[in-house]
Amino acid sequence: MKPADGHAMSELASTYLDALRAAGANLVIAAHVMALYFGIRDPYSLGNLGVAVFFLLSGFLIMQSMLNWLNKPEPRLPGFLADRVARIMTPYLPALILITIFNLTLIHTNHSQGGTNTGVLTFVGNLLMLQDHAAFQGLEFAGIDFPWRIRSYNSAEPFWTVAIEMWIYVSMGLFFFCLLKRERIDRWLGAALAAVAVPVFIWNAAAGGGKSLTLIWLVGAMTGYLFHLWRANGYANIRSVATAVTAFGLVALVGRAGKVGFQPFDLQTAILMAMIMFGLLALLMSVQRAPSLLRGSVKFLASYSYSLYLIHNTVLILVLEHVNFIAQGERTWVSVVIAVVAAHGCAYLLYLAFERHYRIVGRWLRPKFERVLARRASEATVPVAADLVAGSATVASQQER
Repeated sequence: MKPADGHAMSELASTYLDALRAAGANLVIAAHVMALYFGIRDPYSLGNLGVAVFFLLSGFLIMQSMLNWLNKPEPRLPGFLADRVARIMTPYLPALILITIFNLTLIHTNHSQGGTNTGVLTFVGNLLMLQDHAAFQGLEFAGIDFPWRIRSYNSAEPFWTVAIEMWIYVSMGLFFFCLLKRERIDRWLGAALAAVAVPVFIWNAAAGGGKSLTLIWLVGAMTGYLFHLWRANGYANIRSVATAVTAFGLVALVGRAGKVGFQPFDLQTAILMAMIMFGLLALLMSVQRAPSLLRGSVKFLASYSYSLYLIHNTVLILVLEHVNFIAQGERTWVSVVIAVVAAHGCAYLLYLAFERHYRIVGRWLRPKFERVLARRASEATVPVAADLVAGSATVASQQER
């Protein structure tokens, strides 16, 4: 059976994707609650699972976005990057400012993983998405210890993944539009973007905090491309194919988890997770309608999930430090409830004030990105992508573990 119109995402499938977004953010909250309030370091890998789900979804959806940009006239890369920057930075910048103020005035504990995690340098580094950059990690691997290594701004622990995702977007945009589609941009700015982004892309394919987050993102992206090809074929045999893929992924994941434990950042595990996640998506695409109450509730929770991801850890720490219910036993759960509700409330306010306006920001940024990235008339006609690849290979070899 095909989806209702043979092509479009069904209402129930769209609700399912929203549910995954909301679940990912709340899994990360659960992991941080256990660590902060109970001293338990995520024995069930809930936080890693949430991050892996985010990266699989991101790859899947951004691949769809890049393919859609091919239907638009050139230049495409500036518009694509403007949209991605707007999506990430619209709530990120105000969240960073708020977190910095809270850490200067109300938070008195240190949540550093080593290196510089407060002060002007850290603020600027986080603003430029340089926290835990591959250059810092490569120097550490080489035995060169710099005390000014930039980390996420103290309580803003989840920010490390946001930087990785941003530079994956830039790397994939350069690859997809400049290398594959031979779109020309300003040579020097393109080289600068590649010099910052590509090392992050390569490093996080084999190392970094998530060990293989780039590869996990690419799994989602390849799945997105397969769905694109499948869509062109009218989603042929969607139920039988989706059932087989989902069942295979589920059985294999149970077996792997039983053998080596459940490790969401493990690439093999992530591939099996993707088979289940997107196999279920394909199954749900054959069901057009979702109950209105379910659709509305899930859409609401998903709407501010990114803001929740950004701000929740700081709110949990604020409640931990300043609410006087902290004690052994039942009263700890009172504090947990207060902290989780406050995190959702603050995140929703951040969404209302900033995140929901990201499309407006994107439209404002597009012409500016087009002017900045436009290839100068004096440049040679050879596409900049060739130079980027050569330069990227040099940078990658220096950063590789």
